Amino acid sequence: MRIGPKSNIQARLFRSILGIQMIVDDFVAVLARVLRLRTIIVLVGLCTWLPLAGCQILGPAALGAGRGAYNDVIARTSSEQTLGLIVRLRYSDPIGMLAVSGVTAGLRFSAQSKLEAGFGSSASYAGALVPFSAGVAYEDSPLISYTPVDAQAFLSEWLAPVKLETLALVMQGAPRQDAFMVLLALVERMNGLHSGASATVEQRTAFHRAATLLAQFRDLGIALWVPESGATGRYELILSRYSPGRIADVEEFLRLLDLHGNPAHESTIRIPVTLGVRGGNFNGLAVQTRSVAEIMHNVAVSIEVPGEHVKEGLVEARSDPPGALRPILRILSSRNAPKQANVAVQHRGWWYYVDDKDLAGKRAFVQLQMLFLTLLSEATRGMQGTPLLTIPVK
Repeated sequence: MRIGPKSNIQARLFRSILGIQMIVDDFVAVLARVLRLRTIIVLVGLCTWLPLAGCQILGPAALGAGRGAYNDVIARTSSEQTLGLIVRLRYSDPIGMLAVSGVTAGLRFSAQSKLEAGFGSSASYAGALVPFSAGVAYEDSPLISYTPVDAQAFLSEWLAPVKLETLALVMQGAPRQDAFMVLLALVERMNGLHSGASATVEQRTAFHRAATLLAQFRDLGIALWVPESGATGRYELILSRYSPGRIADVEEFLRLLDLHGNPAHESTIRIPVTLGVRGGNFNGLAVQTRSVAEIMHNVAVSIEVPGEHVKEGLVEARSDPPGALRPILRILSSRNAPKQANVAVQHRGWWYYVDDKDLAGKRAFVQLQMLFLTLLSEATRGMQGTPLLTIPVK
């Protein structure tokens, strides 16, 4: 068979087309590999970036959420422990305390990513595969360390009278509306005036009047508690800057406490303050403070316990001395969990709480709790290095 010129031209044209087709196929294959490589690079970059971004975001987020949560729980449980102690004293039940010495928050971070690809006919996997997915998670596993209370140190702080330095600092730095409450709670006697259960109605009334005047002077900036110049651990009460309209009040205060001074002619009256009972030659203010045990017992006595517990002989009935004023802290009782409680604990099947609407009571509880936490801190100072109980929380 002879091939003519026309057939030769067709053959060459066919070969050229085949060559172009191969070039196009090679280009498409190279382009596909490049695209797949870029996709893989992007996916790898995402897999690498997500954990790093998670670390950068979750660190501050965990601190922001965790610190507040831990602080809230510690504050709440500390309040419950203080209230529980007062309630147990009311029932003459054994008491026990633990101080949180440390919280170690262990955060574990994990990240995962997944790439799904199908092979073969798209009809067999269309809509069932997720091309790319990633996830980030962290877990908080804290270690909580409790420090037991040194019994001997606690007993010393529990039974010792409140220090004069503590009284002066509280009187000078307490909120204005709390000064009167602090005096009633911490002070048993000022010179010849008594406020205890054994005091007469006249003595208690005079004590309350002197405490009221002193609290008013504190509010007006007339009274100032300062360390005595050149004497360590000694304080003095300075009365100054009183207006002519307050001279009569200052004179009444000095008269109630049998103190010398003439506010009508003296712009500043300095009164030395000592801890204890006033001696015959001491021309100053002798303050006899209560111990923390006495303060807590006085508060416990005022708890409104259930009548059925009194009938069963579980607790003594509340007995207020003649002329007694409203207790500095009202602790109520309820069969069911209270709906509006600032702090509440359950004991012997009943709930005991401070009403959230009792503003004066809440302030009084805060002052008592601060005093008790100071005592607890002193009692655990020597035990800080050896916590005996560490609990991992999963």
